[in-house]
Amino acid sequence: MNRLLLFFLLLCTGIVSNGQAIYPYQDIKLEKPSDYIETEPFALSAANYVLTTTFDAESISRQNAVKFLADWVSGAKKYNFYMQNVAEYIRSDIDLLSLFIAAMAKYNLEHKQNPADALTVEKNACRMVLDYCNKPANKFNLKKKFRKKLEENAVPTN
Repeated sequence: MNRLLLFFLLLCTGIVSNGQAIYPYQDIKLEKPSDYIETEPFALSAANYVLTTTFDAESISRQNAVKFLADWVSGAKKYNFYMQNVAEYIRSDIDLLSLFIAAMAKYNLEHKQNPADALTVEKNACRMVLDYCNKPANKFNLKKKFRKKLEENAVPTN
């Protein structure tokens, strides 16, 4: 019943809003394993939102999307999230780590028919984060040491 109510709320919000649909990610409950599977579309939506909107650390919508993604990633056992190498290196920059988590979630969810190993996910996430940071319109200031680490681990561009 609660999920049905949430679906209609989201549907109405999407119809009424004129801009990019912003879901009430803070209202999504992740309590049992099946919740993570059922909320995959919301996780992809949140990842896309984080990776396609201008960076604004003060945005409540962005903060809610990032928090939901962090919670979702921590419990989505079906996917490969390698939180060592790059993630460990960039963990001191929470904004960059948020982009990286969104990129890992996006890659996993867009390639779930052919699941990738954790290092492939990491390499593609690095590429997505670099692509985001290289767009001046996103207004994200990437420190040189982090850029170097991402470039070393990214899938090469063609």
